[in-house]
Amino acid sequence: MQNMGLCTSVSYSIVEMEERHRGAVVDLFNYYVRSSFAAYPDVEAGYEFFDTLKKMCHEHGTLVVETQTGQVVAFALLRPYHPASTFARTAEVSYYLLPEHTRKGLGRKLLERLIEIAKARDIHCLVASVSSRNEESLQFHRRWGFEECGQIRDIGVKFGQSFGVVWYRREI
Repeated sequence: MQNMGLCTSVSYSIVEMEERHRGAVVDLFNYYVRSSFAAYPDVEAGYEFFDTLKKMCHEHGTLVVETQTGQVVAFALLRPYHPASTFARTAEVSYYLLPEHTRKGLGRKLLERLIEIAKARDIHCLVASVSSRNEESLQFHRRWGFEECGQIRDIGVKFGQSFGVVWYRREI
């Protein structure tokens, strides 16, 4: 467990995602399903979605951020970009933070840990798929060394609004 102590009133730790985090992780994901373009689905996931996340990431990485009281306030995923072995050195990253815990360095700390995990697995390139309507995430990726490498415009509709996907990449 890594104590991050990023805020004077709340202490955070990054830990491996475990079964005990199932409800909190799915609830956090569903918050973004209901309220934003950060999660692409428009229908909330059931708790079995946790198994899907773990399977998608299999031996790569699943992390959660907990407060000192054990509340899950964020989670992050490192998963294979593509099943073909020719893409084994590339992985996709995702992170979700409760809004009241943003702007405290947690996203950066999660990204740093994902990079550590990626390097240990001989991954040399990270990619991220970001909704064109998720300005905070677009800015986050630019700020932390990702370069935009493509867009697919107007491929989704959520909340009655069209959105695209912006792809970012970062060599590590």
